Amino acid sequence: MNKYLLLIRLFLAGPFAFSQNYVDLLKVSASTTQNNTFDSSDVKTRINNLLADFTVPVKINENFSVLTVVIYKDMQTKLFADGIVKNFGSTTIKLGFNKQLTEKWSTTVIALPKIASDYNSFTNKDFQVGGIDLFKYKKRDNLNFKTGLYYNSKLFGPLFVPMLGMYYQNPNKKLEANVILPLQADVNYQILPFMNMGFNFNGQIRSYHLNNLTYANPNTYVTKSTNELFAYVNFTVTKSICLQTKLGQSFGRTYKVYDEADKVNFGTSNIY
Repeated sequence: MNKYLLLIRLFLAGPFAFSQNYVDLLKVSASTTQNNTFDSSDVKTRINNLLADFTVPVKINENFSVLTVVIYKDMQTKLFADGIVKNFGSTTIKLGFNKQLTEKWSTTVIALPKIASDYNSFTNKDFQVGGIDLFKYKKRDNLNFKTGLYYNSKLFGPLFVPMLGMYYQNPNKKLEANVILPLQADVNYQILPFMNMGFNFNGQIRSYHLNNLTYANPNTYVTKSTNELFAYVNFTVTKSICLQTKLGQSFGRTYKVYDEADKVNFGTSNIY
């Protein structure tokens, strides 16, 4: 599966100091792909995605902030050429804090409990736990560097991803770059007071428990792996509301179904 994606997103943003000088309080997006073929068949299927991301930041004092996020994702596609369209997705709660350690150093620690399932029933297989520990070094007000580690108890085994990134905004505040590889990157430029154009990269590895997918395969899970590169235009509707349209290409995108006994001892990015 390696097709174009079309994505429309709506943002509700507010001022809050983490990496940049604002945080997206509410993000709602819907996307669809062109028809994708299966490895062993000419049958085609689309992949439809829905995302809702709600953030509640609370500033305790100048050196400490608490962050609560709820993320809901839903996917709809065929997993077998002769099968029906299947819905599955995840509900993630991010609970964390941002603490200023010194004048130059700060840390962000986030716990990531998640339900990742087709929601037909709930067992311990539908729950995953994860976390992020990120350190930021402030070089200047408009430049900082980040490093950290992401962990998640995927259904195929533990996944650890080292992260390295930076945030930069040029002096006239028209150019902005926010990068944390290998997970995500965004570079945009303000061409009009109400319009930005940019590029966005998103790398994903996800796993979802499937309850009784077929009679022959009652205990399975699906893994989603993709690297998505988008070009986008962002329109500022009001001071706090933005509308974003994106068109991009997914590289190496796969949806694979495994028996629940298929495991790896260790995973990092695309290495297992």
